[in-house]
Amino acid sequence: MIDETTWTEAKEAFPIGSSVQGEVLTNRSFGFFVKLPGNPDAVAVVDAISYIPHGVPVDAALWPKPGQKISAEVVDHAEHNRQIKLRVGPDSTPPHDED
Repeated sequence: MIDETTWTEAKEAFPIGSSVQGEVLTNRSFGFFVKLPGNPDAVAVVDAISYIPHGVPVDAALWPKPGQKISAEVVDHAEHNRQIKLRVGPDSTPPHDED
């Protein structure tokens, strides 16, 4: 688990409701972990029920593979395990480039 300072910085960098891009690190039976830019120690996770790219859950075999980039929305900061919870789906707004 990350320390208090790193957790506070992660919550500030990735507020609830924000759109993010990240890279899938590993898949598990319950979902997959995502590396977020600028805060490599922060843990972000997409639960199986939060991966609904076309409005419905998909089989785990169709989840993004490690190394793939995804766009997601931050939906929660789980204090008990200091994880950033993400959702991929039609309600998620893809991040935009700021020029």
